[in-house]
Amino acid sequence: MARQRDETKIVDIQEAAMKLVIKTGFGGLKMAEVAKEAGIATGTLYIYFKDKEALINQAYIVTKQEIAKAILNPENQEINFYDSFRKMWFAYMRFCMESPEKMLFVEQFLHSGYLSDASVEAGHLCFTPFVQFVAAAQEQGFLRKIEVEVLQAQLMGPTHELVKLGLERGMDWLEHQLETAFEMAWEAVRK
Repeated sequence: MARQRDETKIVDIQEAAMKLVIKTGFGGLKMAEVAKEAGIATGTLYIYFKDKEALINQAYIVTKQEIAKAILNPENQEINFYDSFRKMWFAYMRFCMESPEKMLFVEQFLHSGYLSDASVEAGHLCFTPFVQFVAAAQEQGFLRKIEVEVLQAQLMGPTHELVKLGLERGMDWLEHQLETAFEMAWEAVRK
């Protein structure tokens, strides 16, 4: 009888891999170190993931799904565009502030060449509703008519840099600072 997969172990393995790969890079990532960090035997790790490529690809997809879930949460949907956009921006900022290792992991691997085309596509598919939201806002004249990827880069880049700055300085952002950051992001993309 085949062993049943423990979802908690999968999460532990993925989090261990993210933590280590941020420190070592993909080339320095060793499955034995991932197993040790996750608190499992190396052999057990291979029950869940055949190699580090499979582990990194799966961790990437799962993390993109988590980000999409945070942003596209129904609680972020308001009657008017601006309020929905604001809530989505703050949801992404909170996600990055609360899980900086996930933000750094996705940022590191998105354009690395280590992800399979299928994983990159799966990551993009998670955001289809957001892309549709942006396209509708552009048609209605709320946002600049630029490629959605450019708009996302304009929003995500400064968010990532603020989170990294906070990490480097060991500081928490105050609410008024986040409000200012949001207003700057809004001014950059609004029509």
